[in-house]
Amino acid sequence: MSTKAELFQAYLDEKELKMFSRQDMKDEMNTAVFRTAFGVDGQNVPAVIVVDDSAFCMVQVHLAANALTDDNRVRMFETMNTWNAGLKPFKFIVDSHNNLVMVCCLLNADGQMDGDKVNAMMNTILDYLTKEYKNVIAALKG
Repeated sequence: MSTKAELFQAYLDEKELKMFSRQDMKDEMNTAVFRTAFGVDGQNVPAVIVVDDSAFCMVQVHLAANALTDDNRVRMFETMNTWNAGLKPFKFIVDSHNNLVMVCCLLNADGQMDGDKVNAMMNTILDYLTKEYKNVIAALKG
């Protein structure tokens, strides 16, 4: 079991943040996945925090399933490149299943896990989505 995952779980318990469910992956990196969702524009937008024994944790927000199609491929990559060039805290990617995902990698070296940093990033992401989610989804449709 990951020490960092235990530290993050203790942070969630201390702050009484009950919106996460935890899944321990029982792999060689001692990965734990903390699942939640953002309520944005009447939609539940799934998000995960991936914590393991590496020096990093990853925040992933799953914005749209099967977002990349043959019809929008070039336009979407151009749009994501424009977004990514202007955004510092997170980036947009398309995963191996053509889903549009927002990702953020946070440094948590030396066995540390800064719950306040993760919480601040989650709030930054929610603020961004509150303002831009409709534009992101509209970009998928062209």
